[in-house]
Amino acid sequence: MSIFKTKAIILKISKIQENNFLYTILSYEFWKIRVIKKRNKREKNLDIGYIINWEIKTREKNDIHKIWNIKISCEFPYEKKQFWEINSFLELLALINNNIPEKVAVFEIFDIVEHINKYDKISQEKITLWKLKVLNKLWILKLENKNPTVQKILKFIDKNNIKTIFKLTWIDDKTKKELERIAKIS
Repeated sequence: MSIFKTKAIILKISKIQENNFLYTILSYEFWKIRVIKKRNKREKNLDIGYIINWEIKTREKNDIHKIWNIKISCEFPYEKKQFWEINSFLELLALINNNIPEKVAVFEIFDIVEHINKYDKISQEKITLWKLKVLNKLWILKLENKNPTVQKILKFIDKNNIKTIFKLTWIDDKTKKELERIAKIS
């Protein structure tokens, strides 16, 4: 049995019994894992997209681990966002949950979601860029494109981190539409 302290992003929540919940989380140091936690009425409820600090008790042969001492370090500000922003954020978390295999560490994806979680103003353009970066990190994004401008942007996304990518300020409408199309197909 091992005990670790780390941080993670909640990707999915399933109710098992009245007060028992199964969480799929993306841990920074480790991987995507499933953990179980009994709900305590004195604690704040956890939600999808929260970044938490926690302790885990794990055994080598167990697929589901136990967590405790949870502290919420960052919440996605749902109440300050419009529907399309919330929907895009949840789509991204679902994309990550569905495409990262368990027990594979992908540090940069954690950094991307953490950065988005703290970002106040999200434009449709930024959402497209971070979705393309996640697709790139999941090895799903194809970097070839007939449009040379789109190809340059895709290569820029491939080589840079999310903070640098968010500094892209001007993309014409035709290129934006092509990037959005690529983000939807991938």
